Amino acid sequence: MRTLRLDVAYDGTSFHGWQIQPELRTVQGVLEEALSEVLQESVRLTGAGRTDAGCHARGQVASFTSATRLPAGSIAAMLRRHLPDDLQVLASREVAAGFDARRSAQARRYAYRLLDHRDVLLERMAWHPRRALDAARLGVAVRPLEGEHDCAAFAASGGTGTTVCRVHRASWRRWESGLQLDLVANHFLYHMVRNVVGTALKVMRCADPAAAMRAILESRSRSKAGPTAPPEGLCLEQVFYPAEVS
Repeated sequence: MRTLRLDVAYDGTSFHGWQIQPELRTVQGVLEEALSEVLQESVRLTGAGRTDAGCHARGQVASFTSATRLPAGSIAAMLRRHLPDDLQVLASREVAAGFDARRSAQARRYAYRLLDHRDVLLERMAWHPRRALDAARLGVAVRPLEGEHDCAAFAASGGTGTTVCRVHRASWRRWESGLQLDLVANHFLYHMVRNVVGTALKVMRCADPAAAMRAILESRSRSKAGPTAPPEGLCLEQVFYPAEVS
């Protein structure tokens, strides 16, 4: 059996998230169906990030094992003829045995995009929070997140496993139509990025946004944090792996 990797991008607007669900259109479900047609065998994919309904990806990674004898690099091109316009396989290649898109990942980078003003075209991929955005104060607000912390305050109910995360980067920058949060961490909790965005907006106007965010973080209480930002602004941008397995 060979281990294969796919680099995947999608507009999540019309998908019920990544993970396969009966009777619902999901990225995993559509992609597995297309792969089965191309490879003429049943395939089960593992995704690096289980994005929610309405969330997007430009750097999703999926892995699977297969007995196919097709050249690994040709699978992406063959899949394109079987996939809808809102789902693309950017590249395909064979990787080391034992590679797992989720378990082998060392870190992931998510972006959340905010709009300065309402824009009927961009609102599929960004959110206008209906308030003025202060880039400097938002930047100060998320700075305490960097490092290793118990991030339970930003975990939605339904998540499992440890709530301790090592955040490598938490910063805001401008994009063409507003502000973008870049969050890089070794581990993400259920709805964590969207909850961080809602909390940053909540504490932005505090006298000391960093102190307010730090207090929420240290409380480990979801009730102290801000509301969950909507899914359309969230995009999985990149997944990081050790060079020897990817």
